[in-house]
Amino acid sequence: MSNTSNLQSQNIQWKQVWSLIALNLAIVISWVAYNKYQPELLTQFRFSQYVFELAIVQGLILFVTPPIAGWFADKARLKDSRPIPVVGIGINFVSMVFMVVAVTVWANPGGIIRMLFPLMIVLWLVFMNVFHSPAISTLDMFVPREKLPQIMAIFAVITDMAASIEPSIIDLITFFGAPLTFAAGGLMVFGAGLWLQRTVRSFKPLTGNDQNTDKPQTPSRFGVVLLLGLFMGLATMYFFELFPNLTAAKLPFLKSTGFKSSYFTSILIAFSALLCYPLSLWAQRFSVVKAAWIGVVGCAVMLLGISVFSGTPALVCFILYPVFYALMSVTFLPLAFVNLSSRQKVLGIGLFFSGVQLASSVVEALQAGKFI
Repeated sequence: MSNTSNLQSQNIQWKQVWSLIALNLAIVISWVAYNKYQPELLTQFRFSQYVFELAIVQGLILFVTPPIAGWFADKARLKDSRPIPVVGIGINFVSMVFMVVAVTVWANPGGIIRMLFPLMIVLWLVFMNVFHSPAISTLDMFVPREKLPQIMAIFAVITDMAASIEPSIIDLITFFGAPLTFAAGGLMVFGAGLWLQRTVRSFKPLTGNDQNTDKPQTPSRFGVVLLLGLFMGLATMYFFELFPNLTAAKLPFLKSTGFKSSYFTSILIAFSALLCYPLSLWAQRFSVVKAAWIGVVGCAVMLLGISVFSGTPALVCFILYPVFYALMSVTFLPLAFVNLSSRQKVLGIGLFFSGVQLASSVVEALQAGKFI
């Protein structure tokens, strides 16, 4: 009996994992649509003069909402062992707001309804963050902790591949237009969320991931978790947001050959995605902690090299950066789980995502205010 239990604890619950991956992909595509249409819609509804204020509000929501949602989800888990009620509420509201925005954009109303458009954006941002960290926190229920880097690699491959083809996604949603894009986004999030909720109801919790909330537990190390998120966020912000400008400035041969720096960055992101799975297997055998240290130190050294050098030395740093970033992608969230007790797991994962979002939110606010 004990051997059977141990064997079950080593199994990955693939149906639930794939439903989480589908939800994460829907979130990524929804953010692409939001970032594409937000400036246009602010202009359409005559709120473009408030873009800086909206960027500040957006940053505050992205930083504050995940841990608050996590705190409530942890309270719900103590009653029925799973945070799915919070996930369901968030998904339903996001889908509803998507549909309302789609109808509003199509109708292009004036008066009071036009004045409510910023409120719709704020509600969408809040509820997108209400369900994200509670949903991702369930990963620890479906995957043995020693195999989390392997599953994070699959998440990273799909998410990074979506980011690498963002120009193509933008072309596609531009073709469909804002109303159809937001309606499709609502259906995508709702469909993926419904799949997750149905698969979670049918699973049996793993026995090896500290799921028993009655036994004595190690206190959560929230400071460590927040730092992991901050470092992951800084690495992501540089890679996804600043690399296009950095490659244009540091690699003059790109301009001379007519190769767009944004396309070069997309290739680097795709390269990082392809490295994630083999690096996750290596990290599992070697040491997740040591692999994480190699990733963060390597990224820091490569960024230093990029800031100092130009031409061929900078090119080497640009090419090596995705390797170390991939290591961070597959190790940082598993390390966050390790530093959290099951009673405060969703709150802790919320703090992790708050840290991830902070650097990008600051840069976006500075860009919106034309400070950089």
